[in-house]
Amino acid sequence: MHRFFQIAVAGVLLLAMLLTAGCSLPGTNLSAGVIPESTEGKDLTMGEAADSVFSLNINRRYSFNPLIATNHFNQLVCSLVYENIVEVDNDFNVIPCIASEWEYNDNATTWILTIDNTRTFHDGSPVTARDVRYSIDRAVSSDRFLGRFSTYQGAAQDGDDKLYITLGVGDTQFIKLLNIPVIKYGSYDEKFPLGSGPYDYVFEETPEELDEEGNVVTEATQTLISLAAYEGYRSYKTLPVETVYLKEYTQAEEVINAFEDSYIDVVINDPSSYTNLGYASTNEIHTYATTNMHFVGFNQETRIGAMSGFRFAMQYAFDRAYLEELLNGNAVASAIPMYPTCAEFPSDLNSALAYNLDRCKIILENNGIRDYDEDGFMEVMNGNDEDLIVNIILCSDSSAKAGVVNRFADDMLKIGVKVNVQELTWKDYYNALTDYEDLTKEEKEDEDFVETEFDMYYAEVKLRNNFDITQLLQERSERNKGSCINYSHSMGNGFETYLYNYLASGDSSRKNNYRTFAEYVLTNIAHMVIIGFEKQQIISHRQAIRGMDANMGNPLYNFPNWTIQFKEEDTKK
Repeated sequence: MHRFFQIAVAGVLLLAMLLTAGCSLPGTNLSAGVIPESTEGKDLTMGEAADSVFSLNINRRYSFNPLIATNHFNQLVCSLVYENIVEVDNDFNVIPCIASEWEYNDNATTWILTIDNTRTFHDGSPVTARDVRYSIDRAVSSDRFLGRFSTYQGAAQDGDDKLYITLGVGDTQFIKLLNIPVIKYGSYDEKFPLGSGPYDYVFEETPEELDEEGNVVTEATQTLISLAAYEGYRSYKTLPVETVYLKEYTQAEEVINAFEDSYIDVVINDPSSYTNLGYASTNEIHTYATTNMHFVGFNQETRIGAMSGFRFAMQYAFDRAYLEELLNGNAVASAIPMYPTCAEFPSDLNSALAYNLDRCKIILENNGIRDYDEDGFMEVMNGNDEDLIVNIILCSDSSAKAGVVNRFADDMLKIGVKVNVQELTWKDYYNALTDYEDLTKEEKEDEDFVETEFDMYYAEVKLRNNFDITQLLQERSERNKGSCINYSHSMGNGFETYLYNYLASGDSSRKNNYRTFAEYVLTNIAHMVIIGFEKQQIISHRQAIRGMDANMGNPLYNFPNWTIQFKEEDTKK
């Protein structure tokens, strides 16, 4: 169970004054982990450490419930307090965890998970199938995992160790979706649900203060201060530290300075985002795969976007390797909507769709787009001399995205196609993609309202771990607009048969069926152009930590086998 410390109010005040003076810098709080500025890091040589303890950063304004926590600092802490049903490595292979075994029926619509009841929550009770079912049911509707379980229809437990899961669509890859945390049954509404991970929350409690008449002057408070090693954890004896101390820094400069001065020891960084923090290159940076995919979509209601030949030609128009360069290696180029290290990745198709401006030009000309009037610019064969101008929009949140699109515009000009690039604020970008469906009639009739027209859009999306891209392909409607992110206005593109064949495939046919599906989407209907996938970073001080094996669902995976070298050796007492 959670641990508590009670201290006198005067002691709390003194401690707060000391912590404020010694660690924290003044600044404003930020929303949900957003740190909107980027600064340069400062060099740190090995051996410079401010203390002999292991510390992580947190933000107490946001949730520590692992099923809804969206703050990245808090998610990192949660990965030490909770265990996932399964783990998924950087090649998207599944590693048993709370679910020790699994099997499915002939059409993969029913799954049976075997739950490891030797694992216990921090109150000593065993983890059961009931807890796992409860956690999945809550994750289905949580913001953090929203859209992941679109085919999940329900689950039922059989005793403590068997969980039966029913799917609406057969999916032999469903187990990859279950790298989600497990909490104890009935604890979802608690701020700190019970977990079964290697560490438990430790709180500092201040009792309520009463006046002479017994009225409450100050309410009792409970403050999370650290994590304590859980003795019931199966690898307790190998945990690198007894206590994980928790610090709170919210401004970008605070976080960077605290890390570089070793007041916090590990941070997660997204180098592709405007929240990218400028940590010094002398730190140790480990990257791990993500399903964050960059792609280009088409507005198929415009004249040029409706031309499948034009869309197919664009497969060869984007220098995907340039994304890797812009992100300093923190991305991997891919023409396929699957991470390249996956066993099912069709390398031959990926190579066939590689960047090639000459091929792009030939395909355009074969589809009636050529320089008819010999002025150096292409026109669409439509009986007039109007030069083709392609309008592409993107959100102005990333210099890397802008770099890829501007390189595309420069390359198109080399073969005679004019491209108009429009960088929009998130609000304007979203409104353009959704046909301004969220605007009122009055807002649309405002004299300052200007509708943005576009043929193509550059976007980023977090895919499911099984690389089911239904949300990018299904026709958008009033019924599904909350989950569907297909803004192409395409109708009836016939992808379902190919996708469902892949999802239901056994080991022997899965790779071939995925290739057939990918080829249909990328060449037959030419629905989108895939650019690549992001990597994210877990950063530690140079030579301070050995044994890191981060993955997308658990950046602190394998923590019991870490070796942490402090300024003065200080492991478990």
